[in-house]
Amino acid sequence: MSIRKRAVNILQLPGQISVNSHADMLRRLKTAAQNGHPRFVLDCSKIETMGTEEIQFLLCCLEEVMKHNGDVRLATVTPEARTVLQNAGISRLFEIYGSIESAIHSYQVRPASMAPLYTESAETHQDSEYAA
Repeated sequence: MSIRKRAVNILQLPGQISVNSHADMLRRLKTAAQNGHPRFVLDCSKIETMGTEEIQFLLCCLEEVMKHNGDVRLATVTPEARTVLQNAGISRLFEIYGSIESAIHSYQVRPASMAPLYTESAETHQDSEYAA
């Protein structure tokens, strides 16, 4: 069985999110998310101050992508913005990565839930324990 690789969409967030940019970016995200099981990496490198508008936008992105059974990950979040996300309890909703590349790579890694439950080396190890 092979795992099909799906495209990862990268969305560069502006330094400050206004009502107009919020609507425009959310419209682009909705269009890309309609393909089913969307994968997004939000590049937060330009966001220096994480305020209520930015947090609200991140939650709107997550909500929209989850409607299509997708996932959103954050990349290049500044330490100050990460602290705000942690204090607001929002960091628990997102996987946060230090670089865009590592966030993209995290989608390509086989999840632990798909790992085989039984391996020959584990059986051999258990048999040797019982033999002793």
